[in-house]
Amino acid sequence: MRQYQETYIQNLKKIAALAELSGDIPLDVDRFLAERKKKQEEIDRLRYENTELLRQYLMPVLDNIISADEAEVNELAEFALQLAPGVKQLDLVLTYDIHNALIAYARKWELRDMLIRELYLCGMSLYYMQNFMARAGKRLYSVKIRMLFGEAASWLPHYDEIADPQTRGYIHRSMANLTLGDGWESEENGRRKIRAMRRSLQVLTDPVYQEKTPSLPWDTFIYKSHQSRMTAIDFMRRGFGDQDLVREIMESAEYVRERQLKDSQNRGIEPDMRWTVEYEAVLYHCGIRTLPELLLGLEKFYMKRNPLDYSQDGIWQNIYLPGLYAEYLSFEEDFRIKKKEVLGHMYRMVVRYVRNAPNNQLNAQLLHTLIAILESFQEYPDGISQKDFLLNLVACRNPDSYAFQYMTGMVSGILMEEAVRKMPEAFVGVLGCASREQVQQSVGELTAFARESGMLHDIGAILFSDMVTLAGRSFMKEERIMYAHHVYAGRLMLSRCDSTRPYAMTALGHHRYYDEKGGYPEDYVRSDNPNQAVTDLVSIAVYLTSYVSEREKMQNSVLSLAQAVVYAQRDGGKRFHPEFVKLLPGVLNRLSDCFTDGKRKAYQKALSLLRREEI
Repeated sequence: MRQYQETYIQNLKKIAALAELSGDIPLDVDRFLAERKKKQEEIDRLRYENTELLRQYLMPVLDNIISADEAEVNELAEFALQLAPGVKQLDLVLTYDIHNALIAYARKWELRDMLIRELYLCGMSLYYMQNFMARAGKRLYSVKIRMLFGEAASWLPHYDEIADPQTRGYIHRSMANLTLGDGWESEENGRRKIRAMRRSLQVLTDPVYQEKTPSLPWDTFIYKSHQSRMTAIDFMRRGFGDQDLVREIMESAEYVRERQLKDSQNRGIEPDMRWTVEYEAVLYHCGIRTLPELLLGLEKFYMKRNPLDYSQDGIWQNIYLPGLYAEYLSFEEDFRIKKKEVLGHMYRMVVRYVRNAPNNQLNAQLLHTLIAILESFQEYPDGISQKDFLLNLVACRNPDSYAFQYMTGMVSGILMEEAVRKMPEAFVGVLGCASREQVQQSVGELTAFARESGMLHDIGAILFSDMVTLAGRSFMKEERIMYAHHVYAGRLMLSRCDSTRPYAMTALGHHRYYDEKGGYPEDYVRSDNPNQAVTDLVSIAVYLTSYVSEREKMQNSVLSLAQAVVYAQRDGGKRFHPEFVKLLPGVLNRLSDCFTDGKRKAYQKALSLLRREEI
């Protein structure tokens, strides 16, 4: 690689180390903030350096890739591989852009082996990008993923003309990965995935291909393909499937089961619990186990967990397994009620497990697994609510994000109190208030609702937190598009349970302009939001908090608040509610007091939540 490429990668690793928050929870918030500020300044410097390295050295090459010499192209290929070592992506979008450029180069100069390789690697990069979108319930890249893997797989008829075993391996991998573009959400997508799985396994198990390229890891290819086909139980959960699919899923489940047992015997360890649980789930979905039998089996697996194990497997057993149990409880209401105490106990143990994590309370794996169980979270009237779970256990996992949301909540509450005092009619209909008088009588409840709306408005951004904290340069256009989907992630997360559903539309619409001609998402419609007035207040609070936070770096936060108010009023009727921005001068002193020491209080709150033993 060239020197700028090596420097770029070194800077990425430095940024990751500086952004890492694992470790003992600090007791001194002022020291924590001072250290965070110092680290952030170094991160900003490294990001600027990386941005300049790309602008000066890489982008001119990518813009004119056809004219690059062979040595430069080989260095680019190596650079891209170093940016994406396995599933640990150092710079996902840049990796994708480089592979795209190398595809263009290979097409131009008719370099078949290089083209197949780059189609596969580009498809994998896009698949990891798709994973970010899946968190928001979106699959933006499905067609492109299928096209990339499909083109690489289409070289199978020319197999004998290709001498390089590695290139042949990319063809087989691409055939198997044709399934990665789609989910199981629709019958059409599911049928397409199943056809691709069948065709890939037919080729992989064909002795003719194995004899032609004996150096390829055929056992691994086949094993992973059977693991992939087991996921088709998601298709059956949605009421699709037939007897042929049941047979195929069971065939794959037995294959994986036997492989797991053999590997565990050879290594003298217990079989991987994750795949053992998956096997039991397959038996249920294929009609061999009843739901009570499956639930009993999951309870037994849960009892085998080690509550002091904070490895990846330990986190799965202690956090993800209760989420899976909750998902199956949702299949029948009777079981959801009967197993209330069991699930309640599991949730309480999740809280205790997370609180007691030694020296890694801020670990990203904990955060991601906590978020995963929210997909099936079950609420009971006298149990832990999803709102409390989010506010007190999940949001504080990222103190920086929590502090921003906390500040936004405080500002939203101040604005609500002023708005109810001066224009209560704007909130008729919110929280069931039927008149101006009821709004005025409910000022406390409305203020709390506004505060919590501000606290939860950006919860979807937690799913994209790695994208921000590990960014090694300025965002590219594609990353801005991806990150904008955090509003969909927030709506999806909040709309699942009664305690958080009232906040879902604010999570979706807080970046959309009042006149619906700017901001995002474009498909947000104000009239669909029963609490639109609250969303309007939160939008203003988000703007003020963001503006002050940015200017705070210049040691000019007080002046910036006054300027932010001027700008917000200037955008009244366009970006912001025209009447609500008129309220700002009347609360300027209260807002100033809030921002003066609000950041410290916000971080203090986040750190104290991390140290608490109960929700």
